[in-house]
Amino acid sequence: MASDAPPEAPPDARAALGDPDAYPLLRDLVALAPTNLDDPVHRRWEKPHYSATAKYLVDVARRFGLEARIFDPLTDLPGTTDLHSVPRPNVIVDLDVGARERVLVMAHYDVVPVPTEQLSRWKSPPHRLTFRSDGRFYGRGSADDLGSGIVSSLIAAKQLRTEPTLHRNLRLLLCCDEETGGAGGIEMIRVHDDRLPPGDPERFLTSDVVLIPDGDPHATAGSSGLVFLDGRFTKPAPLPRVLAFGEALVGLHDLAKSWVSRLPSPDWPDHGAPNPYITGRATVTKWDAAAVGPSPAARASVSAVRAETDAVNQVAQSVTVVFQGPSAALPGLADQLRPFVSAPYRLEVGPATSLTVPANGLAISVVGQSTHAGYPHRGHNPVPATLSLLDAALRAGFVDPTPVLDVTFGVDLRLIPEMDVEAGLTSALELVQRWSSAHDPDARVEPPPGKSRGGYALPPDHPALLKLERILHDVFGARGVYGEYGGTDASSLLGLTTPGGQPLPALVFGLMDRTSHIHEAEENLDPAGVDRVTRTIRRFVLDS
Repeated sequence: MASDAPPEAPPDARAALGDPDAYPLLRDLVALAPTNLDDPVHRRWEKPHYSATAKYLVDVARRFGLEARIFDPLTDLPGTTDLHSVPRPNVIVDLDVGARERVLVMAHYDVVPVPTEQLSRWKSPPHRLTFRSDGRFYGRGSADDLGSGIVSSLIAAKQLRTEPTLHRNLRLLLCCDEETGGAGGIEMIRVHDDRLPPGDPERFLTSDVVLIPDGDPHATAGSSGLVFLDGRFTKPAPLPRVLAFGEALVGLHDLAKSWVSRLPSPDWPDHGAPNPYITGRATVTKWDAAAVGPSPAARASVSAVRAETDAVNQVAQSVTVVFQGPSAALPGLADQLRPFVSAPYRLEVGPATSLTVPANGLAISVVGQSTHAGYPHRGHNPVPATLSLLDAALRAGFVDPTPVLDVTFGVDLRLIPEMDVEAGLTSALELVQRWSSAHDPDARVEPPPGKSRGGYALPPDHPALLKLERILHDVFGARGVYGEYGGTDASSLLGLTTPGGQPLPALVFGLMDRTSHIHEAEENLDPAGVDRVTRTIRRFVLDS
């Protein structure tokens, strides 16, 4: 990985961000690396830079002349839920001019981790903001959501503070935990508010409208619901049963894609969407396996498997399989397996991996194309291809079927915006449970606590949505109102109302174009996009 990128961007690149404070803010946030890993299966809850990032955001907001405070459910709502003793600070920023109306902007500062496999595919350090000759800034979280959400909203609030004719209050909720379902972020903010009576001024989510700059540069009428599922066996299982269970979980997609939204897809027809309208998606993203006990020495056997991602909402670039066996069995194994892998996938030997490869072992990787798990049609998931490869290898007798493995799968299930979480979750669980009853009673699937939420949908002709569409047309040149594939914190606002008792409108938009590579190696943004999101927020607050 290159390390000679210039430490500072040229003046014209900084100026393109639209405000002198935007560049150092974005640079510092990328360097703070507020990564967020939740892995209940392996008891990993790793958020090492949350506290430093929240303190930095408070300091910046106050320097801009704004009121700022931290809400951390670990200390402010003790005992409410199991946060595993990990701080979850959320930053609340206010610009209050005593107006009757309030616009709330909700963004998230947490970013997905950079897995070992991804490091070699970055041309510059992922946690150092780097400007390149293509005119874009690169760095983990630069687009999702540090640039699109955090920088744009703070700069907009700073600029609005000096506006002489401001007739709306502005509140920013800069949340944590969005990438893993919002457990310590928006979900705990809702718990805080639910403990207070309606109309209490201490409620955080009191607003007439919510802007969520965490999407594409168009107006979004609905956000996909989200369910994470963990699949495992009650005891270690041999490889044939592991593959059968994996294929059953892959088959959840056939159920999910039968759910079709009324909202049009922004990816149709030019970006691989399977339907003109938003559909449900089910993607097996995580697959970890380790052999239990010694393996027979007669043939090559699988000793470990890893889908090379730490985030359940990320489709891995590759799946690594570690084989062990007698010295005579391994050298030709890759050539034996290669015919079982076809385009767009490829097979590589000795890939970058976090797995330990023993001296008598061989690491082989099935490589696809990584993508955000909400948008599986934009990538090529190597998990199904690896399941097929190993099944073919077993049938051909190239791999020993007898060693048992301790296995976990992770599934990212997306609902359509109109779907209630219980309807989608119940359908998915019933499908897998029927398969388990018929084929393998030791196979289990369950949703981790606090990791599911329903979709969120607005009428496409909602006045606030049409106002945003007009502004985005002026600022971005965008046209139309669409649904959202990825799922954002909009879905966490379902059921909330405005002070006037109407359903609270949550409007998603952002700067994440098709080349932003969110969650992936080479994540980046167009600096002009930050300025455009900032101007969109300002216009929305100021325009009647």
